[in-house]
Amino acid sequence: MHHVRCRYWQRRNRPSYHIMNLSRTVACCLFVLLPVLCLQPAFAVVKVSGRILHPASDSIRISYNDNKLAYYPKEFYARLDKKGNFSMQFDVPADVYTQAEIKHGIHLADLMLQDGDSLVLSVDAASFDSTIQYAGRGSIIANFVARHTITSGRMNQYSVRLKNLLEKNPAEYMQAAEKEKADEFRFLEKNNNKLPVAFVAYWTAYYTYYNYFFLQQYPQMHQMMVVRRYTDTVPEENYAVLQAIPDSFSDRLMQVPPYLLYLTGVFEARLKAAGFAYPLSVPANAARFLDSVNTLAYQQLPDKSGEYFVAQSLYARIRRQPIERTHTELAAFRKKWPASEYLKLLDKQTAITERLSPGQLAPDLRITAPDGTHLRLSDLRGKAVYIGFWATWCKPCVGEMRLAERKVKEVLKNKPVAFVYVSLDDDSTAAAALMKTLKIESHFVWTTGGWYSPEVSAYGVQGLPTYFLVDTNGNFAVQNPPTPQQSTELIVAISKLY
Repeated sequence: MHHVRCRYWQRRNRPSYHIMNLSRTVACCLFVLLPVLCLQPAFAVVKVSGRILHPASDSIRISYNDNKLAYYPKEFYARLDKKGNFSMQFDVPADVYTQAEIKHGIHLADLMLQDGDSLVLSVDAASFDSTIQYAGRGSIIANFVARHTITSGRMNQYSVRLKNLLEKNPAEYMQAAEKEKADEFRFLEKNNNKLPVAFVAYWTAYYTYYNYFFLQQYPQMHQMMVVRRYTDTVPEENYAVLQAIPDSFSDRLMQVPPYLLYLTGVFEARLKAAGFAYPLSVPANAARFLDSVNTLAYQQLPDKSGEYFVAQSLYARIRRQPIERTHTELAAFRKKWPASEYLKLLDKQTAITERLSPGQLAPDLRITAPDGTHLRLSDLRGKAVYIGFWATWCKPCVGEMRLAERKVKEVLKNKPVAFVYVSLDDDSTAAAALMKTLKIESHFVWTTGGWYSPEVSAYGVQGLPTYFLVDTNGNFAVQNPPTPQQSTELIVAISKLY
């Protein structure tokens, strides 16, 4: 499994009045039992050791992401000895539950960690999911999560199930989504063998807010599935589902990932349902809409929830909006939360945007030409250059690459323009073979290190696919170049450069 920071379906959850008694009982305790996050995150040590029978590789990896604004996983490895034994210890955020992932060979499993855990794992890799067992401190929760994987799938599969329901009409969708949540609550009730009350509250909040989040997404996503294209024209009846979403905010829920998703869309969904500022494709409407969303967040959210909301909203837009607007918004954020944990990442994102802004020199790249010769990006001066970051496991990347080759490149075949594709694949040979099969004959950059490669760092790439347009002098031409799907706009943008 690859961790795809993809611009398709990235981030963007009121139970019905017929939820199970368990959810009613626990929901009233959510704001009391979940720990309060400290202003500055603290860390504590956990230990994980054990034995893997019939190992599928010589190591085991545990990873988690504690960055609320972006995906920058922390990864920890341990080698197996000849008998399959291993031992590792590492830091996790204190006083919260941390959702982690175990990887051994091709096998993946969920693990919930808390400071002070000292887990002893035993598993047979030949039947990985069905044989995971834990002993030691924290094992009650760990074994519960392992049972959940066997019977209901991994936790992130819940979002896939909700996404697959989006084609249903509003009433059917609400009923189906409620059933999915009720199934999770039944599993909790059936398998609640001395689970800590705080963890029960966490688990209930997790699925409750996931449903809220997808209800927020439903109106537009459902309509896009109906018309089979992007649209911000949404029928009024689609917004009926929003009546089931409460304004339910609490800083005590900041450790629950779906609560953060819920925050990101709650005001946007409310304003769209009211018909505010359409169409949003008009820049003035989009700016007015965003200002209204931020005003509601500053007015209605509790302190830490508001801090997160404004930070994530700004972080997501820094690379796309005028830098002057970013400076204004960042100054207001800094005034409100001068010691914010998010400022470092916001400042970094701003600096990246300034470095990659129109008129700035594009970082040089070592390129392999279609005939196999090697050159550098700087050798292409005099040509417009369209750069795309991609990977074989990113299906939209490959699809858009084929569009560029068959539509855009064909129209511009006699013009001074070059297409450069930067691969993040670990296996460049397999990636090159795919390109040969697809008959894509362009310039390529084969990176080493994937997300941690110098090319990704130099271009500040944070999602796939990502594109850049470089003018004939080797400078960035525009801030947000059209994608190959926007073929007409892309052709026009390139044609303006020569």
